[in-house]
Amino acid sequence: MLNFKIKTHKHGRFYNTPHFFILNKGNNAGKPSFEPYRNAFVIFCNNQSDLQKLYWICAILHAGSLFKPYHKGSVITFVSICDIKNLIIECLFNYDGHYWQERFKVLKKLEEAEENLRKQSVNLKNYKILMMRSYQPQLN
Repeated sequence: MLNFKIKTHKHGRFYNTPHFFILNKGNNAGKPSFEPYRNAFVIFCNNQSDLQKLYWICAILHAGSLFKPYHKGSVITFVSICDIKNLIIECLFNYDGHYWQERFKVLKKLEEAEENLRKQSVNLKNYKILMMRSYQPQLN
């Protein structure tokens, strides 16, 4: 089983060991990222391979909305550190490398496609703006 530590992230702090962040507040609570969030937990691992496995497990949990049942609060929802830790430990306990590796690959491809579509959308908006700005009405 993979060893990891999870702590509350303090904004502006930098870490030397392999790590990633998990958003802990809002409707996207549970979303993993390598970039720090203001309201996040930080997960530390012993090495890069363990880090990649844990990151993609958390990405799969988030994509499958498996953090949603643990959301608490009425105005601003949040997830507690012990709920995230217990869910990750449960997934690691049931971890079957072959089963998860396929999902890692598929999710990575889907995220790349999603990023590509996001870039295309931005380019289309910019093209629309440029097209409208280039129009010069004829005034009499």
